[in-house]
Amino acid sequence: MYVKVKMDGVAITRKVDIKLFDSYESLTNSLITMFSQYQDCDREDTNFKFTFQGKEGDWLLPGDAPWKIFAESVHRISITRDCPCPYTRLLF
Repeated sequence: MYVKVKMDGVAITRKVDIKLFDSYESLTNSLITMFSQYQDCDREDTNFKFTFQGKEGDWLLPGDAPWKIFAESVHRISITRDCPCPYTRLLF
């Protein structure tokens, strides 16, 4: 089952076959390798957050569902920067 993967700041959406993976860790490692040519994913100060959209349309975090249920229900994966903006501290 192929799933679309979109990363913030990257214009190209990729597709991955979820059946090739057996855990969140193996999927994450593959996505980091795949997108590292577009973003500096390996820097220690760069954090990304993975979310997925299930068949019902809800966006969830990967740990919200066991791997088997995730692999059967994932429709789309989004990778967003998880960096707090320094200016938000001044506004709130």
